[in-house]
Amino acid sequence: MTVSVILHDAAGASDAELAFIRESVSLLREAVQAPGFGGSVRQAQYSSASWRGRHGNVRQLDGDGVWDRIVQGRESGHCGDHALNLSIEIADLPDDKAGRGVIGATRIGTLPIYSARWFLNRCMIVDDPVNYAAHLMHQWMHVSGFVHRKDDAGKDAPSVVSRLVRRTLEPAHGERIDAQLTALVTLSIEVCECCDADADDTGERVEAA
Repeated sequence: MTVSVILHDAAGASDAELAFIRESVSLLREAVQAPGFGGSVRQAQYSSASWRGRHGNVRQLDGDGVWDRIVQGRESGHCGDHALNLSIEIADLPDDKAGRGVIGATRIGTLPIYSARWFLNRCMIVDDPVNYAAHLMHQWMHVSGFVHRKDDAGKDAPSVVSRLVRRTLEPAHGERIDAQLTALVTLSIEVCECCDADADDTGERVEAA
């Protein structure tokens, strides 16, 4: 069973930014379609794989459940169409120079994905579409309904699957992966205080890499 990745729009992106985003989407498609990616997702060690339904109920999924939502392309509240549907809005979010940088922000279960312009530009400067692809995967996981737990230290489903995308792309595209960006993304994930699976607010915004 094959899953695709479809970019529907990228609001606020310049022509150069749109070209870079499209390349990153192509790499994300390459990663999720790679032989063994599904097995890596199913067998990964998660501190939690908390998934929140449209009515606010939270369930804990196992690796098989995480992969099922990805391969089915199941955004929250929608039937799977075997595609990760992406709608992106480039936003002026706080950068890392202002303290705790915000790379992306997504309201649980909804599009668009808000992607920080500063992070996109940083990826473009060093020509690293791999970390940007990992960022898009992380945000799509929130669109699918996955939430963070504040005590997970980057080991919950959105964070783990994001890293699996980067790891899958590394053999063929490792020369384009910038170590400082990888460290920045990892740090952002580890200190993320975006949401709590036990919270009652089903419309809260997620801030994460």
